[in-house]
Amino acid sequence: MAIFFHSTVLPHDPAGFSIWLQEHYLEHAQFVLIFQLQTIPIFIPDYNFALWGEEKIVQSAWLESHQTAHQALRTFTGVSGIDLADVDLTKDDQWFEWMDDHAEEHSLLRTALGIAN
Repeated sequence: MAIFFHSTVLPHDPAGFSIWLQEHYLEHAQFVLIFQLQTIPIFIPDYNFALWGEEKIVQSAWLESHQTAHQALRTFTGVSGIDLADVDLTKDDQWFEWMDDHAEEHSLLRTALGIAN
């Protein structure tokens, strides 16, 4: 079951981004659970992707952790994607490109895991 309904959000929209963060976190938790329930469990990093802050160091840590988790997911699903840590989300053009690429990757992950709508 897909739970990441708002997979893109406009920049400078704190309320929308808050919803995005929560749904995104829940979908990553779902991915982790799917791999933990395998006959031979597979470790996927389980970071708190709902944790976000305006400080550059917090955002950088979030982006790096997120990239690490996606790399693990890619390894076990065959899905590919961009370097999710290589972005400046304060720049609207990079925000939009990242959101679109990220949403596409999550869609491909859901399909690979058999939980696509």
